[in-house]
Amino acid sequence: MNIDNVQIELDNMNIDCVNTKKDNMNIDYIITKSDDMNIDCAITESDNMNIDGTQTESIPPSKKSPEPESIDLFKQLPLEIITKIVLHLSFNDVLNLKSVSKIWRCLYVNQNEIWANVCENFNIRVIDYSRCLHDRSRHDSDCKGYAEASSEKLFGPLCDYWLAFNHYIMIVKNIKNNDFPTIYIPRQRVEQSYCTDDYIVNINCYNKQPLQVIVLNGANNPITKKCLKIFDKLKELIKTKLYPLKVIGNKRYLVFEICSIIFVYSIEKTEFTPRFFKVIQKSVDYGLNKDDFDAKFLNDHRDTKFDLYDHKLAMVHPTTGTLFVTDLSTGNTYKELKFSSRGCIVDSMKCSDYRLMIGITKMKKKGMKPEHLAIVYHMKGCTQDNRLKIPLLGPVSQFKVTSNCIGVENTGSATPFITKIDSYLKVFWLECDTFSFDCTRKFIYYNIDQSIFQYDLLKSMLSKFEVVQKIAINAISNLLPLTPINDRYLLVRSTYPNSYDIFDVKDRISVRSIQLHAGYSLVHVGKLSIMFSNAKEFMVIAFN
Repeated sequence: MNIDNVQIELDNMNIDCVNTKKDNMNIDYIITKSDDMNIDCAITESDNMNIDGTQTESIPPSKKSPEPESIDLFKQLPLEIITKIVLHLSFNDVLNLKSVSKIWRCLYVNQNEIWANVCENFNIRVIDYSRCLHDRSRHDSDCKGYAEASSEKLFGPLCDYWLAFNHYIMIVKNIKNNDFPTIYIPRQRVEQSYCTDDYIVNINCYNKQPLQVIVLNGANNPITKKCLKIFDKLKELIKTKLYPLKVIGNKRYLVFEICSIIFVYSIEKTEFTPRFFKVIQKSVDYGLNKDDFDAKFLNDHRDTKFDLYDHKLAMVHPTTGTLFVTDLSTGNTYKELKFSSRGCIVDSMKCSDYRLMIGITKMKKKGMKPEHLAIVYHMKGCTQDNRLKIPLLGPVSQFKVTSNCIGVENTGSATPFITKIDSYLKVFWLECDTFSFDCTRKFIYYNIDQSIFQYDLLKSMLSKFEVVQKIAINAISNLLPLTPINDRYLLVRSTYPNSYDIFDVKDRISVRSIQLHAGYSLVHVGKLSIMFSNAKEFMVIAFN
């Protein structure tokens, strides 16, 4: 037996055609029943068959063909070799292979290395989909998670990356089928809030305990409220009300920052534990003496900006033109980069797995126009200078990235895109208002004058192909960037007042319109939810 001769039952299957339930069928494994058929080997018996008029006798047990174990070539190969073979197959082939037999489903394909490759191609991170549909009481015949639950019950647990992929499939189908609830959470009087898919942080310096966290446990589970144990220095700085408090967090860490002083909490199983606080400052250990945080120091460091990716925190000091990178798992500041010889304005910054991006504005002498720059640092995989400077016509509003492309959204008339080809950085430009990436890395979606266009990154490398298509006409407002939920759906602001649309870039239609009352504003777009808020409540649209 070899891979080329495997009987495939799901030809041309794609991510949108994954079945959720049929008779004797589940999402991970297809069984076709026939009398006297073995799922691992299609051998059937029939007594005294007549073939072309010739009477045949049934085969005695002693003369049967060898057992399938003796002729299955794959059972004679090490699992590592089978895995390497499967890694060379297409995504559809991988989906089909898991339906060949039980051993393919439970062993050969059930490998983290295989599904990690699939997840990478769809920009699916396990941590982004770690909290999904766990309420098993909802697993009835109409539930989108039923097939997944049944599959695990029949065939055992999936590897971590395959489970993450199935969670991603569940989210995509829930959105496509308009099957997701809206949750309303009362909002008490607060001065500042920060939202993620997993929790909401409310800050009110007038309260005795100024930091409150609302833990979101999923669409059908009750929320949990808790007050954070606060660092003494953080409480002291909050109570002064003189300096801006900045907040950033992910599933592992929650960080508060005031004037380059960071206060770090680790997150594990909805528990927020104070870890450490330190000053991000060049070659100096602050915090040992009571005079370290005097008014001059705090005023000199109030304009910092930062971003967080996994355990990596990047922070810029505009007054010194310096960028620092800190490992939150160890507390060590291990990278220092000088991006400007004099003070400047930092308009935006972004930290990703191996890149740092900052947008700055350098003020010139009176009467001269300011200089706008996007600066990209590549930390690996480039044979040229790892710093790239791009002059712009307007300040950077935000950076958007995939593994091999960076887009620099700015207020100018043209948007630069940086790609890596053969270890070299290349730049091309598109005239657009806002843009978004397809996370499968094949397309850029951008809008001009309320219409959405699709730019094919792969075809653009071969100039003979048409690379731009208009996929929606007069469909959206230009007031909000195209914000990706995942590789399939974008959140766009509708042309109707106080409303948003979830736009399907593959079917090229809006799958849901969200009509808001006056006073609501968008506060978060994530893999598992969208959040709006007003003075009285948070409105959470949960996809899981």
